[in-house]
Amino acid sequence: MLGRVALWGRVVEHEHGFRAQYAYPQRLRLICQFCFWMSEPRRSTPDHVGWFPHDELIPVCEEHLAAARRNGVSPRLVLPASEVVQRLRDTYAVDPLAV
Repeated sequence: MLGRVALWGRVVEHEHGFRAQYAYPQRLRLICQFCFWMSEPRRSTPDHVGWFPHDELIPVCEEHLAAARRNGVSPRLVLPASEVVQRLRDTYAVDPLAV
């Protein structure tokens, strides 16, 4: 998930950005992490969110979900990414993050 966060309280800058005493998302967007790592972020829109071993919820595109299944890594459950995004937006009352 990519996002934009509001920081307040004690804010400390470090080599990877900032950390803060308090933070809250302002905007968010799910990404297929595999597309994001291998190509440009614009192509990283996920189709699904898979519930994988170790209780990891991972947003994936159709291509990378198929690759995971071919390699014996099948999610316990597959949810439509659009539903997960909407639930996150409703829960946190945030806007989508534009790319």
